[in-house]
Amino acid sequence: MSILSSLGFKSIVKNGNYVYGNFSSNRAAIKCVSVNKQTFVYTAVAGADVKLVEKLRNEIAWKL
Repeated sequence: MSILSSLGFKSIVKNGNYVYGNFSSNRAAIKCVSVNKQTFVYTAVAGADVKLVEKLRNEIAWKL
């Protein structure tokens, strides 16, 4: 939640292992799962502006 908040995402919601947030007309999701006693993190960003989606995805990954 803190990563999305620090990047300016709004309407951030935690639902189980998922965290969702909105940035303009874009939506991001981060999911953490346990795999063989380690943590695997999935990130996804969706929206119409490909350059902004790519930028948001990279900024989320860098903050992880």
